[in-house]
Amino acid sequence: MNQDNKIGQGAPSTSGAPGELPVVGEKKFFTHTMQEDVMRAKMDPASFAKEIAAKKPFSEYIPPVSAPKEPEIADRFREPIEGLPDRDQPFPLPDTKTEREGDQPFQIRIPQKRGATSATTIMLAVVLLVLVAGGGAAYWWFFMRTPAAEVIVQIPEQKAAPQPQPAPVIPVQPEPEPEPEPQPEPIATTTEPIVMPEPVATTTPPVVTPPPAPIQTPEPALPEAVITLDRTAIIEVAKLDKALLLEAMAAENIKITEGKATIRYAVKLVTGSEKRFLTGNETAQLLELSVPADLSKLMNASELIGYKSGASFRYGFASAIQDKTNVKNAAIAWERAMLDDLAALYIEKAYQKPATIAFSTNTYFDFYKRFINMPQPDVSFDWAVSPRYFVIATSKEMIYAVLDKARQPGK
Repeated sequence: MNQDNKIGQGAPSTSGAPGELPVVGEKKFFTHTMQEDVMRAKMDPASFAKEIAAKKPFSEYIPPVSAPKEPEIADRFREPIEGLPDRDQPFPLPDTKTEREGDQPFQIRIPQKRGATSATTIMLAVVLLVLVAGGGAAYWWFFMRTPAAEVIVQIPEQKAAPQPQPAPVIPVQPEPEPEPEPQPEPIATTTEPIVMPEPVATTTPPVVTPPPAPIQTPEPALPEAVITLDRTAIIEVAKLDKALLLEAMAAENIKITEGKATIRYAVKLVTGSEKRFLTGNETAQLLELSVPADLSKLMNASELIGYKSGASFRYGFASAIQDKTNVKNAAIAWERAMLDDLAALYIEKAYQKPATIAFSTNTYFDFYKRFINMPQPDVSFDWAVSPRYFVIATSKEMIYAVLDKARQPGK
C-alpha cells in the first residue's frame, strides 16, 4: 500500500474554543512513503529500527484540553442550606434512651422464619372448602337427589258396628178396615196443564258399505310366434275398432329404430272385464280382410306381420300349416280375388291394380312362390308356401326377408 505517514512532535501551544481543534505551533514534520521505509529497512535495519523506536508516533502522553468553567448563575428557586438547623437528625423521644455508638456492640438481626401456615392461609382454605361443599351440595340437590317417595297413609277400615238382631215377629190380628170417607168434589183451577215434551227420535247414521275392490284381470300370456322375427310389437286396443288399431300400430312403429326389421304384431284387447290377445282370424276381420273358408281351415295359427325398410312399412300375414299341397291349390284358386280381398294390407302406400292379373312363379329354398308387381317391386303382392308356412307380403323385399327367417333347408 502506498500510504503516507505523518509524525508530529511537540504539544500544542494554545487551545481554542471548546469543541474546536487545538492550534499547533511551529513543529517539524517528516514525510516519507512506505517504499522509502522498505528501502531503508533493507539497507540499514539496525538504524531504521532505532529511529522508529525513537520516533514512535503517539508515544508521548498529551493531556486532554480542559473545558472552560461555566459561570455560576444564582438559582432563585434553590433554597440555601447554610444556617438551617439539622431538621433531619433524629431526636430522642420522651422516656427513651438513645444508644450511643460504642455502648453496645454491632449486632445482625436475622428475622425468624414464620410458620408455613398463617392465619390468612387458613381462612382462605376454609372459604375454599365451604365453596366446594356448597357446590357439591347444590349439584346433589338439583341433579342427583331423587324425590322422596310418597308416603301412603293407610287408614284402617272401621268395622261396622254390630247390628242388633231383629226381634221376633209376633203375628197381629188384622183390624177391620175403616169405611172410606166421601171425597170432596174437585175444585176447578185455572192452572194450565203441564205438557211433557215428546221424546226426540235419535237417527242412527246409515252404514256406508265401501264399494268392492275392482277385480284385477290377470295378464294373458303372449301366444307363441308363428315365425321368429326381429321384433314383437304388442298393440293394445280398448275395443274392436279398425281406426284404433291403425293408430296404435303407427305409435308402435315410431319406437322401432332399426333401418330394416321384420315385425310381429300381437293385438291385445284390454277392457274393464277382460284382457286377451286376438287370434289371427279376429285380427283379419278387424282389418276387414277376407280369407276363403276352405283356406282358413288349413291354417293352424296365423298372425299379422310387417317389415320396415328405411322410413316405410309394409304389412302381410304368416300362417302355420301342415298340408302344403292343399294350401297351394287353394291359394292358386284364390289369386283372382286376392288383391281385392286383401286390399286393407296396403296401409301406407296404395297400389295400382294391373289391368291383367297374371302371377309369376319361382322358388326360394323349400318355398313355392307366386308374385305380381304393381307396377314397381316396392309395392307388390307375393305369397309363398312351404311344408310348414304360408306367407303373404306386400313388397318383394319383405317376402324375401320373412322367408329368410322361416326357411328350413332340406324339407
